Amino acid sequence: MDPACPALDAVDNTGRRSRPPDVLPCVYTCEEVDVDEKDEVAAKLIAWHFRIEPELGLIYRIISANEDAAGEPIKLLEVNAASVETGRVVPFAFGSAGDITYPSVVAEVTPAEMDAIRQRKIELPAGWSLETAREFLRPRAADAA
Repeated sequence: MDPACPALDAVDNTGRRSRPPDVLPCVYTCEEVDVDEKDEVAAKLIAWHFRIEPELGLIYRIISANEDAAGEPIKLLEVNAASVETGRVVPFAFGSAGDITYPSVVAEVTPAEMDAIRQRKIELPAGWSLETAREFLRPRAADAA
């Protein structure tokens, strides 16, 4: 058994460690993911969101300290003028599907709420920070689509 990651103590027929069938999956495991591949998947997800949300002007991809951990979702904070103002950041979790091979967590805020977040009047979810976030502005091509 691996003391750093006890859920990964079985070895499958390819020699890779795997979770035994009677152990529930961990949200975070000690295995690492290919961060470059995860960045590509995140870029696809971001591009798709810009295509389907005409009032979406800005997306922050939240990068955590353990971004390379298996199970760590792609986290997006989206600034959408068509969103309903709630006065807080409400994240929604999604599983992987199709080309989006990582789970994701998306929170949508209005431009006014984003200003309040920058002024620290509205808190981000635990573990989220704009300091390490990557900013994506709406591409002009998305407006023409």
